This record gives sequence, C-alpha cells and structure tokens, in this order.
Amino acid sequence: MANLPSPDHPPWCLRGPDCAGPNDLHLSRLVGTAVRGDEVIQARLGLWRMDVAPIPPTGLLLELSAGEYVERWPLDLAQSRALAHLAGRLVRRLPSWPARVAA
Repeated sequence: MANLPSPDHPPWCLRGPDCAGPNDLHLSRLVGTAVRGDEVIQARLGLWRMDVAPIPPTGLLLELSAGEYVERWPLDLAQSRALAHLAGRLVRRLPSWPARVAA
C-alpha cells in the first residue's frame, strides 16, 4: 500500500517501485521508434519526473539500445523542447524518399 499515488502523482506513471519513496521517480511507458524492426540501434522515448523540489524536474526519457547494451538519458523539459524543435528542423532537410541501404 506504500505505492499508492500521491495527489500530485502523474497519470502517465507506471507506478513502479521507484515512485513509492520521498524522492519519487515517475516513469511512463517507453514508446519505440522502430519503423522496420531491424534497426541496429533502437530508440524509445518516455516521460520522467522526480519529486525533489517544489517544481519537480521533468522531461523526456531517451533510451538507446544496441543488442544487450541499453542506456537511458533523462532530458529536462528545456532540453526536451529544444530537441523536439531541432529534430524537426533537421529532419525537414533530409530527402523524403527512403535512404538506400548498401548491400
């Protein structure tokens, strides 16, 4: 019962063991970005928030993996917004047709 949501518990949190203490770490489900499923590097995105201040830090959780190697990078809200904006600008510069893979 210690893992009951607080009044400020975000609705997207999976309510894991990390969000049951005084410095709650809330994590959402990670959403995969794989298009084909055979990408060498897998990327997944989710949300995170840590209840450590009157205004808790929050943002995107970026998970990159290649085989058994997995790294998670929490980006704060300002970084998350900048990444979304810059990614859109950079992707618009790429050709719209699929890149050809060398055999």
